[in-house]
Amino acid sequence: MKMIRETPRSLVLVPDNNQANYIKEAIKEQTEYQIFETQQIETSKQYFISEDKAVAVVANRYDGIDLVGNECRLLIVKDLQRATNIQEKFLVTRLGAGVIFNDRIITRMVQAVGRCTRSATDYAAVVILGEELENLLLNSDKQQFLHPELQGEIKFGIEQSKRVEENDFLDRLKIFLEHGQEWNEADEDIVYYRESLQQAKLPAMENLKESVSDEIKYQYCIWYRNFEEAMAKCESVFSRLNQANDKDVRGYIAFWYYLAGSAAWMGAKDGITSMESKARHYFKRAANVAPEVTWFSRLSQKLLENDVSSQDDTRLSKIIEGLEQRLIKLGIGNSTKFEKELKTILDNLNPPITDRQNLTDEERNKLSKKFEDGHERLGKLLGYDSGNSTTHSTPDPWWIAGDDLCIVFEDHSEGNTETTLGSVKVREAASHPKWIRENKDTSLSQSADIIPVLITRCTKIEPDAKPYTEDVCYWNLEDFKKWATNAISTVRELRRSFPGEENLEWRKRAIQAYQDAGIDPSSLLAKLRQSKLRDLTSD
Repeated sequence: MKMIRETPRSLVLVPDNNQANYIKEAIKEQTEYQIFETQQIETSKQYFISEDKAVAVVANRYDGIDLVGNECRLLIVKDLQRATNIQEKFLVTRLGAGVIFNDRIITRMVQAVGRCTRSATDYAAVVILGEELENLLLNSDKQQFLHPELQGEIKFGIEQSKRVEENDFLDRLKIFLEHGQEWNEADEDIVYYRESLQQAKLPAMENLKESVSDEIKYQYCIWYRNFEEAMAKCESVFSRLNQANDKDVRGYIAFWYYLAGSAAWMGAKDGITSMESKARHYFKRAANVAPEVTWFSRLSQKLLENDVSSQDDTRLSKIIEGLEQRLIKLGIGNSTKFEKELKTILDNLNPPITDRQNLTDEERNKLSKKFEDGHERLGKLLGYDSGNSTTHSTPDPWWIAGDDLCIVFEDHSEGNTETTLGSVKVREAASHPKWIRENKDTSLSQSADIIPVLITRCTKIEPDAKPYTEDVCYWNLEDFKKWATNAISTVRELRRSFPGEENLEWRKRAIQAYQDAGIDPSSLLAKLRQSKLRDLTSD
């Protein structure tokens, strides 16, 4: 907002109307500038450029708005949607096939930052906000596909953004806007960067282009219910894609195996019985080519084998997808937010309290809530759909993987080794699966496994409480903390190699790392089921 007040006119680009409304409210509260919206600028920019205190806030438009010269010298870009429709989002997030959109993503970004620089001599300051766009621009693997001029500007911008305070940014903006000798010296750095850089070609683009004709023909064949020919077109597509020999298109190849299976399956339903075996073959190929993609494994499980290992693979793949999203949310270009989250989790799970007996009820309750918060955050970090309830006698955190597994906890962090578990606490833990079924039915199937777990330091249980233990699992608190520390270390190590976006090769490494560390759902369930609450000794 201070930067906006340093310039007569600014342009703010955001991905959607919600963000636009948020930005506009902030501008109203913190400046006296007049706000112009997309439709006003599209109709005529004359009113905007005639004002000396104006901000244009434009949602989901990265092209078609040109502000040259002194019309606008400050451009603020907040976030950048890698996918602009549901199909694109599906291919990027569910298939890890972002490679097929690299060209258009880069085009959108270049269009966005070029709204206020319409010639070789034009200039504007560009402020980048939002984790997704920051991750894109901070990623050196992505930078190489940009024009050397833009690569140089980004490298310069990154260097200028390190170890600076708020006022430093304002001072540098003033130097830039004055565009005098001091800026000319800085511009020489950009030229130096530019001269040493080259623009790389995007991978697999030629093979992707060559497959387009058959992709379109497939759509026509499906429309006219020519399923045999549709399957043949799929075979041509993944044959060309396989020639690319690029691991980044693996998810997209698997998708075309799935489409081939779908064409064969519809053909079998249409009376061509010989195609049923081909459908099963291609569905299985899709699952084999990209086992990290949850729904391929699930399809194979439902239609083909329905075995336990396939179910376990699906659950693990699902939480790895969740881990990806959590790491993106916590930021890739800078570790500050990520490490702060880890510290919060560990601090909340391990409060520095030695004398618990002398705590007041209020202090004890506060510690319990902090532990629950750390427990819930841990689930989210690991990739589970993790939540908590604040009402009385309801579950503490629950961790959900897909639609067929929920681990629901009763946290008894205030207990100690001298405390004996009573029937009230035990009955609460045993009742949690019923609460989950009644309150989380939108995300869980009727046949979902719901595993109740009580976490406590207690090692004894009252005899009167045993009849209520049912199938509740027991997890010793100190053992849980060790498990949590190991899980966090695994995530920290995986983050070091995370590319900043959905990626099948990284998912494969993450799956193996979870299994090696024993923190995958299958290993966790085996661990929990070995220790039942009813097995605790009684006085």
